[in-house]
Amino acid sequence: MGNVLLVVVLAIVGLMVGMQVLVRSRARAMRGKDVPALPGDLGRQLTGAPRALLYFFSPSCGACRPLTPRFTALSRSNPAVHLVDVAQDLGVARSFQVMGTPSVIEIAEGKIVGYHVGAVPAEVLARFA
Repeated sequence: MGNVLLVVVLAIVGLMVGMQVLVRSRARAMRGKDVPALPGDLGRQLTGAPRALLYFFSPSCGACRPLTPRFTALSRSNPAVHLVDVAQDLGVARSFQVMGTPSVIEIAEGKIVGYHVGAVPAEVLARFA
């Protein structure tokens, strides 16, 4: 019985680690790609913008709760920072292949130059502060 439990626990841990590796490798693969064409206000704001920062969050995401107020304040002071609630704008999240929240995407000259899943590096925030 003890060996079976150990195998189950190791399988679960392995699956969780594997999912993290998959998400991060897919995020890395997005770097350098063109920004997808988006309809509406966000599409108009991103078209021709020299740079932008997209913060993808969900109201039910525990990891997003401490970050969302910070990005909200940042978006008020910097029009290049955009908040995307994946519960309301699922199409935008799918266009950028967002697989988890929080996710932050940096855009420069129509290209994705940074794609961060989970913790946001301080230097990313500093570039848009």
